[in-house]
Amino acid sequence: MSAVLQVIRSKFQVIWKLSLFSFVIAGLTGFLYRYGFFMPLPEWLHLDNIRHAHSHLMLFNWITPPILVWMAASVVAQGNGQTIRRFKICLYTMMITGFLSWPFFLLYGYRAVPIGSASLPVAAMLSGLVMITWYWFAALYFRVRKTGEANSLSLTLFDAALVALMVSSLGAWGVSVHQFSSLESPLISKALTSFFLGVFTEGWLMLGLLGVLWSGMKTDGIGLKVGWLWVPILFGAMLIFPFSLEQSILTPLMLYSAKAGLLLIIVALSIHLFGLMRTPFAASGIGSVILQLLGLKILFLAGALLPTGIWPAEHGLRILYLHLVLLGFGSTGLIVAFYPDTQKVVKWSYVVAMTTVLITLGMFSGYWPRNFIPQHLVYWLAGAALLPVLPVAWVLADFKTWHF
Repeated sequence: MSAVLQVIRSKFQVIWKLSLFSFVIAGLTGFLYRYGFFMPLPEWLHLDNIRHAHSHLMLFNWITPPILVWMAASVVAQGNGQTIRRFKICLYTMMITGFLSWPFFLLYGYRAVPIGSASLPVAAMLSGLVMITWYWFAALYFRVRKTGEANSLSLTLFDAALVALMVSSLGAWGVSVHQFSSLESPLISKALTSFFLGVFTEGWLMLGLLGVLWSGMKTDGIGLKVGWLWVPILFGAMLIFPFSLEQSILTPLMLYSAKAGLLLIIVALSIHLFGLMRTPFAASGIGSVILQLLGLKILFLAGALLPTGIWPAEHGLRILYLHLVLLGFGSTGLIVAFYPDTQKVVKWSYVVAMTTVLITLGMFSGYWPRNFIPQHLVYWLAGAALLPVLPVAWVLADFKTWHF
């Protein structure tokens, strides 16, 4: 067991378990969303609100805290018990705030909630508080890093990932400011949202997940210094937001800058993938699956550069891609990293469940051969949405995996 994992199991295990619980709740919320496609829901439940509750819990409480836990565990050896306590207070605050936002997103979405004589956008306000805890964590982390040991590849990637997280939050704050401005252009709000999601997904998540994968590696796999590869990923992530907009409204400059950003990301991720393929991690069956998912993500991005007519902003493709990154590469990588000694049947059950979800979403993308799409696809989508919840819930309920 790695030194980082030992720290996690002794100091941060409950936070990791809360993240797993968030995955279960987010998965059930996703099932409810798909269930609403073919069965009537109560009048007080709306599909848009359910989708917001699902996505925010997945981003804020599932995929982000485990990476932060790994980052904290990587540097606390350079601090003391007081440092660990501060990290835990920050992370608990983050998780609790994220949980509190879920019912408000579910019931109200971004709409204002009547509270006495006032009406307040509670869900948006709680999301803002979650982002403030990101800044809190970054301040703690960089304070420890400032007096810590020499850089490693994973720590360099973690440093860059936190910078990307801070940059991504600017897009989310911009949306809030725009809501209270006199500007009525919906394009501005969509562009700012796309900037947040692009930098969050391609910058923060990819750099953070790569940092987790490289953690403890004795070699970079290619005989080169790959720590600098955070540069094209971060700056590329800040350029690609036009891919989330309608292609017809883009100027040539916006389109070319977005393609340049995408190319930077593709090249950097490809070098990381090549390096990881030459490490012992790739020799394991589950490790090879994770790297194949990274390769599929790279191919997906490359498809937007080719003259194939594929545009990432198409709804079906966008949903498929986000699940490939979050449910596929990201979630599989985290589960394997946190539970390298878990029974193989649990890991492979998750892989089968995740693959089933991606296949059904591929059928929904609009690019699947029509002859191979089953009738009543919405039933298949709903059923598949439940599958990844089962192995994660088993791990959560198995007290043999709890370490206090």
